[in-house]
Amino acid sequence: MLKKILVKELVDEGQRLLEALARNRFNVKAALWHYFPEATEWRLVIVSPAVGRGPLAAYTRVQSVLASTKPSYLTLTDIALMSPQSPEFRELLGEVAMGGQLGVGPATGPTSRVVFEDDYVYR
Repeated sequence: MLKKILVKELVDEGQRLLEALARNRFNVKAALWHYFPEATEWRLVIVSPAVGRGPLAAYTRVQSVLASTKPSYLTLTDIALMSPQSPEFRELLGEVAMGGQLGVGPATGPTSRVVFEDDYVYR
């Protein structure tokens, strides 16, 4: 089975969403595109303490902010929210830490972007 490619339009729309979430005071601790091989798809993983207070409320807020950015490609089904305390996030951290080879992208400053084989890390 072929691996899907993460396209620039999704990366850019993900960045716009993260900027809009910051303007709307939605606390984001980490954000990255991660390839989930079992689902054969890329997901924008957003790690936020808001998830711990209720995932439905967190997804509702993200959907509202996402709609305000008027994306052409990015949808709520492309997004996975995780709590910083969740076992899923800890597992993902392990995968990223052991992950692929360092790819391309500026890796300095507050908007660092690093590309790994199966990840695109915003922060």
